[in-house]
Amino acid sequence: MKLTREKVQATIPTASMADIAFLLLIFFMVTTTFRAETGLQVIIPQVEAAEKMPARNLTHIWISKNGLVSIDDALVSTERISDIMARKRQINPDIIVSVKCDKATGYKLVEDVLNEFVDASVLRIHLAARKKRG
Repeated sequence: MKLTREKVQATIPTASMADIAFLLLIFFMVTTTFRAETGLQVIIPQVEAAEKMPARNLTHIWISKNGLVSIDDALVSTERISDIMARKRQINPDIIVSVKCDKATGYKLVEDVLNEFVDASVLRIHLAARKKRG
């Protein structure tokens, strides 16, 4: 009597694969935190009419009343602004700069920052303001 062996195929059960993928998706959605830009503490001036800016192609600049300048949450000196913005413009030619300036900031500092934008050929500038209520 001759014994024959049947070949057994190795298989991976895929019936619960969709359940596992769904649970992983929920896990990552629940545990992921989105970092909001904090910038500097500035009191933005109020205006009668304001327009909302699209979030696409936007870089945020904060100017405090103490003379501190922050580009996307990084403190920078006024002299470095044109170099940083020129690099950002090379990466994204459609860049829009949103300037959030404290209402007590001196005009000279704001003028220096805006001149640095001109030196970097970044000419799409949005001056942020809050809309008055009522």
